[in-house]
Amino acid sequence: MKRIVKKFFLAKMGLAAILVVCFVSAALGADKVRFFAADHPQFQYMGRVVVKSGEATYNWPGVTVSVEFSGRSLGIRLDGGERNYFNVWVDDYPIEVVHAVNDTVWWFPRRLSRGKHHLRLVKRTEADMGTATFYGLYLGAKEQLIQPAPLPDRKLLFIGNSITCGYGTEGKDRSECFKPFTENCEKSYATIIARAFDAQYHLISHSGLGMVRNYGDQEKRSEKRKPMPARLEYLLDNDSTKKYDLNDYQPDAIVINLGTNDFSTQPFPDETDFVEAGKALLYRLLVTYPGVKIFCITGPMTDEPAFTYTKRTVHEVRGETNSGGLVFVGVPLQLMNPETDLGADSHPSYRGQLKTAGMILPVMGTVLHWDFLMDEILPVIQSH
Repeated sequence: MKRIVKKFFLAKMGLAAILVVCFVSAALGADKVRFFAADHPQFQYMGRVVVKSGEATYNWPGVTVSVEFSGRSLGIRLDGGERNYFNVWVDDYPIEVVHAVNDTVWWFPRRLSRGKHHLRLVKRTEADMGTATFYGLYLGAKEQLIQPAPLPDRKLLFIGNSITCGYGTEGKDRSECFKPFTENCEKSYATIIARAFDAQYHLISHSGLGMVRNYGDQEKRSEKRKPMPARLEYLLDNDSTKKYDLNDYQPDAIVINLGTNDFSTQPFPDETDFVEAGKALLYRLLVTYPGVKIFCITGPMTDEPAFTYTKRTVHEVRGETNSGGLVFVGVPLQLMNPETDLGADSHPSYRGQLKTAGMILPVMGTVLHWDFLMDEILPVIQSH
């Protein structure tokens, strides 16, 4: 069925807010629409979000807005800028990839059935694609927002780079140059694992950043642009002035996948610097989240010396803390078939991400004593 997106491109706030109401009222009739602002208590947010003055602002990948609502009409008002893209799910069905360049109202492309429905709006792109503002929803004049079911009890935190962001997962092959619409964090190994465990997730991930050295840096240690560990407490990525209270989200397990960018180009960081930075991050996480299980991943876009250095990091912290909750998982380069498993800029495609998740998931399940589903992953594994 052909889908139609109705968009109203506006200037800034103030007059823009009035214009939105006017346009919507003109389209539907003034007595047929009702607006629910982003600070309404029924909205449920997963991820790091600033909710203030009726708006929700965020830029980390994977931030999700969820709500249930009644009625047959649905309009989503948001602003994502030129490079952000959003996945819209209604009743667990993928409806549209929305590109809200300016202050935009996106309308569900047909009449919904009567009764209750569930909306999930997911920011599929990372912070370098821009900051998003969710303003709220338009429903029929007599309709209501309904509190959605609680988020899953299990909680995961992922700290990573472009692989965790889902960079290039929707590229047609490895020769395609990256474009923002090829990035989809919902096809990252991280979100695949979260779905398999039926867990909440936060993605603290940013393309090009490393443990101690970022991609393409001319120095062994990146100083001008801080590597990934410095962003652990950022409420909004790329903004060091706003801090996130790490106590607001207590993960059961943390997955760290850093090191690819450190060793992607010369000069490589010194082993001591890499290990000490990794140990500092692990100690910080262990102090902040006592008893948490931490899985340090290397791969699938790098090999040595990242494997050896990361294993040394884990081994030393385990010995110094007498903790069995630290685990190394290596995902080898050879797991990726260059012809079938790579997307834009030779990053793992969705298929490659599924294979990556398939190596990590059983290890996590064993350590955490968690059951998990393999439905999403099995078709790829069984095809070999």
